[in-house]
Amino acid sequence: MALVLRRLGRVELARSYLRDIRNNNDYFHFAVGKTTAWTDDTAPETPIDSDNYISAFRRSIMFTQRIDSADICMLSKRLNWTSGTVYDEYDDAYSSTNKAYSGAESLADANFFILTSEFKVYKCISNNSNALSTVEPSSTGTAVFELSDGYNWKYMFTVSASDQNKFLDADFIPVRKLTGNPTHDVTGEVDSISISAGGSGYTSAPTVVIAGDGTGASATASISAGAVSSVTINTSGSGYSFAFVSFVGGGGANAEGTVNLGDADSLPAGQSAVEGAAINGTLDRVVVTNAGQDYAQGDAVVSVTGDGTGAEASAYVNSATGAITEIRVTNPGSGYSYANIAITNTAAPGTNATARAIISPQGGHGSNATRELFASNLGITVNFSDNDNKDLILGNDFRQLALMKNLKSPAGATYTANTATGCHIINVASTSLAKYAVDDIITTNDGGSFQVIQIDSTNNNIYLTAEIPLISNSSTLTNTTKSESNLSINSVTNPEIDNATGEVVYLDNRAPIIRSADQVEQVKALIRF
Repeated sequence: MALVLRRLGRVELARSYLRDIRNNNDYFHFAVGKTTAWTDDTAPETPIDSDNYISAFRRSIMFTQRIDSADICMLSKRLNWTSGTVYDEYDDAYSSTNKAYSGAESLADANFFILTSEFKVYKCISNNSNALSTVEPSSTGTAVFELSDGYNWKYMFTVSASDQNKFLDADFIPVRKLTGNPTHDVTGEVDSISISAGGSGYTSAPTVVIAGDGTGASATASISAGAVSSVTINTSGSGYSFAFVSFVGGGGANAEGTVNLGDADSLPAGQSAVEGAAINGTLDRVVVTNAGQDYAQGDAVVSVTGDGTGAEASAYVNSATGAITEIRVTNPGSGYSYANIAITNTAAPGTNATARAIISPQGGHGSNATRELFASNLGITVNFSDNDNKDLILGNDFRQLALMKNLKSPAGATYTANTATGCHIINVASTSLAKYAVDDIITTNDGGSFQVIQIDSTNNNIYLTAEIPLISNSSTLTNTTKSESNLSINSVTNPEIDNATGEVVYLDNRAPIIRSADQVEQVKALIRF
C-alpha cells in the first residue's frame, strides 16, 4: 500500500506540540548534560537513536529548565527577497507534470513566499509569466496588490522584533496564527506575577486567585520564612486586558502582587487584520493550457463553474491567430474548493481552448500563515538565567541538550517547576572542599559512582551526576581521580527529578558551552517534522 504523509500533516504535528506546551497538556523541559569532552570537541559526534545512548545522557543530566509558551514558535523556511530573481507563483496544483519555475513539484517546496529587508512576509500570487522581480514589496494592506514589475503579492505579516531576536535565523522565519480557532498566540495572557509585599505568618503556600476580564490563568505560590517569595504561572489564560491577584489561606496575611500581562505589541504587526480580511475559496488566476484557434476578441466567453459563487474572468485573443493569449480574473468570487473553466464563442468558430483555475487555500490567503507557509518546524529558545537558586549549574561546561516531555519527581509526580537539579548534592566540611575538583570521579562504599559537576564553596556543597546512584548520609567516598579515600559527608540531597523518567523527544550534541554567573545563555533548538 502506497502512503504519503502530507506536508500539511507535518504542520499539524508541529502544531500539536505547540498546543501541548501552550495549554500545559504536557510539560516540556530542556535538559542539559555531559561535561566530559568529545573525541574532538570542535566536532561533536552524531547522536545515536538508541535506548543505550539516551540512557547515558540521562545519567549525565545536570539541570533542567522548563519551556513555556513564550519559548516556542512554529517556523517556515526563509527566502530573502533579492532583486532580479524569478519567484514561483502560488499554484494549488504543482506536480511532476506541472512544475514551478524553480523546478519544485509541490507547493511546499516552491519558492512562492519571501522575507523582505523590512522583515515583512509576502506570498507571490502571480509572477508575470516568470518575469524577474525587481521591485521589493512594502505594502501592508489586506488585498493582493500589483507592482510595476508585474508581480502580484499578498502581505502576510511582519516578523516582530522579539521574534527576530528569539527565532529568526539564516534558514527559518517564525510564523504565527493570531486569531480564530485554533489560536496559537494569545494577547492578554498572564506572563508573570511580581510580589510587591510578601506578607507574614504563612505556614503553607496560599492559594493564588487571579481575577480580571479574561479566563483560564492559574498560578502557584512559594513561601520562604513565612512570606510569599514567588509565584509560578501554571496556565497563562487569555483575553485579559486587566487582572488582579490575591492570596488566600496558608495561615498568613498581607501578601500582595502585581499581574503582568502579555504585550500585544510584540506580536506580528497587522496580522490580525490580514487574517480577518481573508476570503475563502477565491479564484486567483486562470492558466491557459491550450490556446485554441479561430477565436475573436469580444466573442470569447469564459464561464466559471464550481462549488463557489461570483467568480468571473475575461479572455484576450491574438487577433492574427485567433488564439487565447490570456484569461484575467475580473471577480475572484468566494467559496470555491474547485472550479472548472469553459471557453466558448458567441459568433466566431473558436475551438479547442482549455484552461484551469487556481484557487486560494482553505480559509483564503492570509487566514492561517502556519498552514499556508508550511510551518512544519518548531523553534525553541530558552534563556538560562536562573543563577540564584543553584539549579542551573555554573562553572562547568555542557555538550548535550535534550527536549524532555513529562519528567517526574522522585515521588512520581509530573515535574512542573521552572528549574530542577539533576544532581545529587553532598554537604561536606569546609576543610574537605580542596579534596574535590570539577569532573573528578567519585565512588562510594555503597557501590555508587559519580562525577563532580560543581563546587559551591559558599555552602560547602558538591554537585554530582550519577553513573550509579548509590549514596546515603552515612556513605564514605573515594575520589579516584585524586586518590583520596575515606571522605566523609554531612548530608546528601537527592535530585529534584528522576532522570530515568520522561520522553527524550530531541537530543542535540554540541561543542562545549561554559556557564558563568555574569552571562545569560540563549539556547536555540530546531525540531523538524
